[in-house]
Amino acid sequence: MPGSSIDLAPWQVWLAYVRFADHPDVGKVRPVVVIDGETVAIVAAKVTSARPQPHYRYYELMDWQDEGLVKPSRVQLAPLLSLRRGDLLNGEPLGALSERDRAALAILLDS
Repeated sequence: MPGSSIDLAPWQVWLAYVRFADHPDVGKVRPVVVIDGETVAIVAAKVTSARPQPHYRYYELMDWQDEGLVKPSRVQLAPLLSLRRGDLLNGEPLGALSERDRAALAILLDS
């Protein structure tokens, strides 16, 4: 099965095919941050460079360039995503969050 031998670690940044909540047959490729890769499904957070929407909470990534992203980006704190390993693309992560982004994001996700 494609993607089944992927080594995952929390705080990695991956490209993934993410289905739209309101149209599950449709989606787009976008960066995600792996929160937990040990469960049956991968728990991830969307990463976006789009203008923030007022009904969502975000964390602005401080070290986005070092984390493998090409634009200033933010992590959408909720809702988190449930992905399959096959949704992850390219067979390897783009990068991983810096220590300061990990620490800040962990606090926000726990609140």
